[in-house]
Amino acid sequence: MLKKLRQVLLSVLPTVIYAHLDYDNEQNAKPPFIIYQDISKRPNEFADDKPVYYLRTIQITLLTKKKDEVLEEKLESTLLDNDYIFSLTTEFKNSDGSINRVYEIRLEEFKHAKK
Repeated sequence: MLKKLRQVLLSVLPTVIYAHLDYDNEQNAKPPFIIYQDISKRPNEFADDKPVYYLRTIQITLLTKKKDEVLEEKLESTLLDNDYIFSLTTEFKNSDGSINRVYEIRLEEFKHAKK
């Protein structure tokens, strides 16, 4: 599930990082880049005392040196073209002037559903 999402994100930018970025690391990626991570995974429905599916929330952060509406539109269009419905949760400026634009997508992960 996350491998497919990663491939979609790589079609937007060549630098896609899972989970976090260490700002103290000298090997940091230079903007623009995308960070994605799981922020929740909850069972949403049960059958026979087992979860039928989990609702996963994935956070996707686009980090750019300055406001880049063209890149934002490319990311949003690419997500929609691949059936990832997103919500924009926030956008903020970092102390160095770079911009974080944070999205969330929700995915259903079926575990014990009958095929």
